[in-house]
Amino acid sequence: MTPRLFTVVLVIAGLTALAAPSAQSQAPVFRARATTVTVAVSVKRANAVVANLTAADFRLTDAGVPQSIEAVAIESVPIDATLFLDTSGSTAGKLDEMQHDVQTIVTMLRPGDRFRLLTIGDAVEQPVPWVEAGTRVNARFTPVAGISLIHDALMIGLLHRVDPGRRHLVVGMTDSQDCGSVVPAAVLLETATRTEAVVHLVNYAGGRGSLDSRVRACTPRAAGDGAQVIQQAAERTGGEFHAGGRSIARAFQSIFSDFRQSYVLRYTPAGSDASGWHPIAVSVPGIQNVTIRARQGYFND
Repeated sequence: MTPRLFTVVLVIAGLTALAAPSAQSQAPVFRARATTVTVAVSVKRANAVVANLTAADFRLTDAGVPQSIEAVAIESVPIDATLFLDTSGSTAGKLDEMQHDVQTIVTMLRPGDRFRLLTIGDAVEQPVPWVEAGTRVNARFTPVAGISLIHDALMIGLLHRVDPGRRHLVVGMTDSQDCGSVVPAAVLLETATRTEAVVHLVNYAGGRGSLDSRVRACTPRAAGDGAQVIQQAAERTGGEFHAGGRSIARAFQSIFSDFRQSYVLRYTPAGSDASGWHPIAVSVPGIQNVTIRARQGYFND
């Protein structure tokens, strides 16, 4: 399947599931079964991860109902890591650095982890399909003028189905200026609300190439709130938007390290069996001045 067709098929699948007239009366792709709910939770004080927490330290409510947390796992769960890079004209001067950093990132993974690379230009391409940790990769990039399919790349990342017992981390390096995506902002945000992936985005631009790599126009062009849209998408998954200024490898290393040290809470919903949207709230009542990031909820059939 060609990269362009790969993009189109997945985008159509997402739009078909999410654009139905009644999201709760249909059966969207991203509904979570209520037998067991898994929530990845990051707990930090300032920039330091709060370690050594147990199930008793957490308070979790499902649709306002307190739940009994059955397990807290940390670090041991294998990770599927998706990296997407913006290879549009805004980053054309950094392609050599990108190629080196991708190989560095693959060496950071642990045995059992997996990695894939997406790039965005005229289409969302997959120069590195899923590979095991430690695999030698040879990623080469070509800058594309004026096109930056950020929404489409995020959608493909969020659509990945993770095998049971694994977690999915999506890290995107982008200038935040979407241009040409098929996926509209509303669908992207809806998908981010439903996915179990955790998305972190890093503001990454600079090293602009020649004038030829910057003059093309594209349609459709995102509204002026494009950066806010993708930030909201990341936050809905329990991730965040990071300021730039670091290399791809250093930014990924920091995000990946924090993700490995986050907690995985599991519980069987009790007292909240209604179908539809279930908001989740997580707190650590015994510790002050912490920042907690977790997915905002799930859909129950």
